[in-house]
Amino acid sequence: MQYARISTVLVVLTVVLAGCSGGGLTDGGDSGANSADTPGTDASATDGATVGTATAGGPPTGESLSLTDADTRLREAGSFATEWSYTVTEADGETSSLTQRYRVDLEENRSLQRFQTTGPDSSLDVDTFVADGTSYTRYGDGDQVQYVSSDQPASVFETATGRASGFTADLESDASFVGTETYDGVTVSRYEYDNTAAWQDYGGSLFGSEDVSVTEFTVTVLVDRDGIARLTMWTLSGEADDGTAVSADRRYSVTDIGSTAVADPDWLADAQAQQA
Repeated sequence: MQYARISTVLVVLTVVLAGCSGGGLTDGGDSGANSADTPGTDASATDGATVGTATAGGPPTGESLSLTDADTRLREAGSFATEWSYTVTEADGETSSLTQRYRVDLEENRSLQRFQTTGPDSSLDVDTFVADGTSYTRYGDGDQVQYVSSDQPASVFETATGRASGFTADLESDASFVGTETYDGVTVSRYEYDNTAAWQDYGGSLFGSEDVSVTEFTVTVLVDRDGIARLTMWTLSGEADDGTAVSADRRYSVTDIGSTAVADPDWLADAQAQQA
């Protein structure tokens, strides 16, 4: 199954990129927020940065990438949203993806999650809502919906930040300042790092073929004035021995810090009625 292959890839990448984690306490498991319940925000990075000149809201020009532990900042803010995604296109042309979206309101002790996978062989949708000491989970869609309720997990905070990207000390020291831009409504400093050679040996295992070579690997980090990595992503591309293109993309973002509200999902009444 394609999903199993993605899981294997994630294990490999966790080992390769193991290091200091920006805000990650535990692996959060398979959960994410429902995008239909997520207010729209302009969280796309914009060009137009002044390369070589940092503005207020970002580190000075030439300063090495240095990420703070985001836990304290997020706890103080009281609410935030995270999104983690992984997409891979294999040598056979098939594309699969896995996405977690998570909205958290620590002050109200509420969270809304969505975990979603898509691929040629199967797909999966799981929504989890936590409030008032109870966790409600919805599996499936349409006529195939099932609900499960249980006591609230020990920490929604740790689960929501558990997919934070890890970086080695070398990566932080080697990443280069590119400029400043706007992301999620705030000024951020952009850092990039390219190291294709380090990935040549991993091309085969990443894409399930020994005949795949990695031709490009780039890490991008957008850091706000508090040193929080608002967006961390890497993109990897390569080709099979017959020239067929393959690619992978991994992203982790933190948005809506201090302004995230978690409303009851429209399926909550059904879940409560089924568990009554």
